[in-house]
Amino acid sequence: MFDGVVSDAFKVDAPKILHHYTTWSGAEGILRSQTFWATAHDCTNDEAELKSADAIVMDVASELRRNTRGAASTVLDLFLEGYPKLQITHLRTVYLTCFSTARDDKEQWRKYADDGRGLCLGIRVLDEPPAEETDRATKILAVDYSESSWRAMLSGNFTKACEIMQRPGVLPTRKNFELGLNALYRFAAFAAIMAKQEQWKVEQEYRRVTIVYREVDVEPQVRVSGGKIIRYLTSPVRANSRKIALAEIIIGPNQNVDDARQRLNRLLADVGYEIGQMEYPEISASKVVPWSPAVATATV
Repeated sequence: MFDGVVSDAFKVDAPKILHHYTTWSGAEGILRSQTFWATAHDCTNDEAELKSADAIVMDVASELRRNTRGAASTVLDLFLEGYPKLQITHLRTVYLTCFSTARDDKEQWRKYADDGRGLCLGIRVLDEPPAEETDRATKILAVDYSESSWRAMLSGNFTKACEIMQRPGVLPTRKNFELGLNALYRFAAFAAIMAKQEQWKVEQEYRRVTIVYREVDVEPQVRVSGGKIIRYLTSPVRANSRKIALAEIIIGPNQNVDDARQRLNRLLADVGYEIGQMEYPEISASKVVPWSPAVATATV
């Protein structure tokens, strides 16, 4: 029963196409390797990553505890006592690959695609079995930027777990307490992964979340960006070495479109994409008005 309510709470229907803004070198790396990088949560550009909802998690659990009796109250007490030390950020590294529903967005061209000199990859989200990875679990989740939404989601899900504890026939055994507590922690972990502060709302993010199984020893790769060490995993997109299905590639606004189109056609041919295949993208140019990088930087 606990597994069922947790699973049902986080079923996500992703859009048919998700966008990934990147530099030319980033796009070349993705297409040549047919993988995306999944960055460790504590290496992203958001200092509050996976922490934004923590206070609301505790607040919702405390409020529910005041109106709960019996076995459910015991589970809530255990959760409130343990959560400050057992938040997901203290226990696991969560790896994130970020996509957006925003197509041709000036802010993301500026921040993630070399100030408009890069590319936006439009990735088809296909209804097919994912690549099999025995050392990790991967799931696509929609980012939620509303504190009121976090609160409502947590309140509803915590209540469902408590209602199971109160059902006739569910005995107040240690095993059932453990199952109920585990469900609360999973609800809280999903909330933490999905929650970002409202200032990030413009990014309209969906994230591909990867968590390595506890019993597996996986050493992340390391790169340096802006003087900061970034840990990451590489992850294939499709099973059986099939190519990433590209719906579209948009050429950024701050570059020569004809030169970029020729370069992109050469790259696609070089990595084995063939015109007429489902995976072959439409190539288009951004409609965003070009801007001076120097002016944009000064404005920020």
